[in-house]
Amino acid sequence: SVRMSARRVAAIVGAFVLIGVIIWIDVSTSLWQELVVLSGLAAGLVSFLLTALVIDRVMERSNERRWAPVTRLALTEILHGLADDERSEPSRGVIVARSLHLPRASLNAPDAGQLPLELHQLRSSVASERKKLAEALGIWSNFLASSERGAGVMRRIATVALQLEAVRDASLEVDAALLRQARARTPASLESQLTTAVSELRDEIVSTNSALEAVAHEIEAELRRDATRARKTSAS
Repeated sequence: SVRMSARRVAAIVGAFVLIGVIIWIDVSTSLWQELVVLSGLAAGLVSFLLTALVIDRVMERSNERRWAPVTRLALTEILHGLADDERSEPSRGVIVARSLHLPRASLNAPDAGQLPLELHQLRSSVASERKKLAEALGIWSNFLASSERGAGVMRRIATVALQLEAVRDASLEVDAALLRQARARTPASLESQLTTAVSELRDEIVSTNSALEAVAHEIEAELRRDATRARKTSAS
């Protein structure tokens, strides 16, 4: 991201300024000759900064280029795994992320009795989605972790998995509210609690669907950038 890039640039600039100060002291004064212990610490600090900010970064970029084809394959497979089979056309580059369905039954309507069944179906969908995400990460995590962009996608997917758990918990809360209302002597007194629980569940579902869509868009953007880089490399 832009913020992380700015922090990295600031860290590199600060490190080179510090290295410059240490070298200037060594050239202009005899401080390091007089303070042997400090001179050793300063040398170690310079070696550490050069390794952390230059050598490691060069090795990381080299490793990323080396595994770029596998990373592309991993991102493509994960993207297709997120696709809604009915609305997507991968062969034409049209990917629409799957989404969880909002409960259709209304609390004060004749179809209110369908709500428990819809909640059960919702939890089954949540478990299925979470399993698919976990399987994708389990297969491709080693390759995705080798690059910063792959690691970013992994973090987003892990966040979606946590949101799926929040949807499951919210659906269980609606079930509990329905049970309390059924057992209450005055069910109307608990109606507001049930309404609140259903509203919170809907909010969690909408948020999770947005997160699934955002992950799909992020992977598509990464693949487009990767294709652009590949074309530039082959052209040069």
